[in-house]
Amino acid sequence: MINKNISFVCAVVVSVVLVEIFNSTKPKHPYAGLNIEQLVTKYEYPIEKHEVETDDGYILSIHRIPHGPEKTPTKRTPVLFMHGFTQSATDFINLGPNKALSFLLVDKGYDVWLGNARGTTWSRKHKFLNPNKDKQFWDYSLDEIGYYDVPAFIDYISEVTGADSLHYVGYSQGTTVFFILGSDKPEYMKKIKLMTALAPAMFLKDPAGPVGVLIRFRMIMDWFLDIFNFLDVLSENSFISSYLRHICNEHSLFVELCLHHTFLLHGYSYEQINKTELSVLYSNTPAGASPRQVKHIAQLIDSGVFSRYDFGKEENLRKYGQKRPPAYDVLKVNAPIALYYSSNDWVINVKNVEKISRTLPNVVKSYKVPLEAFNHNDFIYAKNVVDLLYAEVVNEILKY
Repeated sequence: MINKNISFVCAVVVSVVLVEIFNSTKPKHPYAGLNIEQLVTKYEYPIEKHEVETDDGYILSIHRIPHGPEKTPTKRTPVLFMHGFTQSATDFINLGPNKALSFLLVDKGYDVWLGNARGTTWSRKHKFLNPNKDKQFWDYSLDEIGYYDVPAFIDYISEVTGADSLHYVGYSQGTTVFFILGSDKPEYMKKIKLMTALAPAMFLKDPAGPVGVLIRFRMIMDWFLDIFNFLDVLSENSFISSYLRHICNEHSLFVELCLHHTFLLHGYSYEQINKTELSVLYSNTPAGASPRQVKHIAQLIDSGVFSRYDFGKEENLRKYGQKRPPAYDVLKVNAPIALYYSSNDWVINVKNVEKISRTLPNVVKSYKVPLEAFNHNDFIYAKNVVDLLYAEVVNEILKY
């Protein structure tokens, strides 16, 4: 009886493997596997790649879409986009023309710049450090991205375009690093026409779903990251990236499993997901992060305080002069800010957004997406994101 059961299980496994091998030979989305430069070129828009050096020696890539397919002679206002956790500039263009916010703004006459934070696929360079060998390359948290990367991008865009101010669009982590910038270097707030915060991530207490439960075991996660001495996590070449690229396509038997994984993190939103575009999304995402970045996010969730990275009591005393990491002074973040949020976002809950709105000194708009099922991922990938969100975003940006 046991042998029969083993034989049955083996037959099922072999059948699944054979079906998956067959499915893998079927044509996927025509743009699956293309990087940002190839995608934008396919969409018949111009794209440029620029390299920016930070004050601490990181060499970052920033992608620019200077105009639409038809070049116009008018001077354009620059817009800097900053992506979410483990994402890259590519996530702002995957939906393509007439859908992605980046293309909508290009078509409205803006000069779009898409930043890639340190450690992501396009920003794995340093003057002296090798990201594949030197652990020191990865010794950064959200603090350094906000303090070094974002101002380096702003200064570079100003130098290239001659513009003394720009628009900023951040999604999730892209908003976090802006709030860090404003707290640490408030002089940059004068250079911001309007900060558009999609799923604003400042206060992260009590996320929904399994993340809220797992965070109770944060010390185990920290121990796991330390004991295995990871250089980076969730990079383009990681096991998880390969796994997602394999199962997250329209031909996979496990596409529903892929969706389930996504929804467990972001919130369930079946009506807004386009299965046929999953293979495009996971061609470039996840794009990498540092272990310290992961720990910092976990600390913010656990504490509910928007503060610097917690090194532990002894190291905190040495670095900060106090046992606990200091909270950021967000009253200095006085640029005009528009907040966009949703009720089904399992990462950024409504109470935390309301707290942000009460805390920041210059919130000019607070907009809740009028769809109950709209989740965290939908801010950049929903089928109806233009009607539900981007039309409102573009109209607000045009006012400035």
